[in-house]
Amino acid sequence: MSKIKNFVSDMKKELDRIRWCKGKELLKNTIVTVIFIIFFALFFVAIEYIVSLVNKIDFSEIVERINDLF
Repeated sequence: MSKIKNFVSDMKKELDRIRWCKGKELLKNTIVTVIFIIFFALFFVAIEYIVSLVNKIDFSEIVERINDLF
């Protein structure tokens, strides 16, 4: 039982050492995080759109023209 008490006591001491964010800093970090999430979401949507456009291209004509050259 003393091990558990020591653990809880040590845990409380460690929690007192933590530097918690203030309100403005927390708001700033939250805004930066949301902006990054939106940026990467738009980035991946754009990549997905480009890949879908490339998949719609009919490469058979291009391959036939290349084969005719050789």
